[in-house]
Amino acid sequence: MTEGHPEEIPEPFELHEIPHELREYIRYPKSWEAHIMDNRPREYCHFKAPGEEWFHLLLPGEIYLQYGHAKFCLNCARRFGHTTDDRLHWQRGPRRQTENPL
Repeated sequence: MTEGHPEEIPEPFELHEIPHELREYIRYPKSWEAHIMDNRPREYCHFKAPGEEWFHLLLPGEIYLQYGHAKFCLNCARRFGHTTDDRLHWQRGPRRQTENPL
C-alpha cells in the first residue's frame, strides 16, 4: 500500500443510470495530465465561464485537466475544444497533407 491510497477500491454508494456516454477524450493528448483536486491551496480554472468576469474555483474532489501550469475544469476544456465525447475523433480529425507521388 502506498501512503495516502486505500488498498481496495471503495464500494459504490448506489447504482445510477446515466443519460448518455460520459467519457471524454483529449484531442491531442501529448503533455496533458488529469488530476483530482484535493485540499491544497485554492486553484482556479484557466478560463472564465460565459457571462462571468472572474476565474472560477476548482473544488475539492473535482476532476480537472492540466497543460503545463494551466488548469482547466472539464466544462471549460470541452467548451474550448480541448476535449470531445467523439470516441473516433482520431479517425475524423484533420489529416496531414501528402503530395501526390505521380
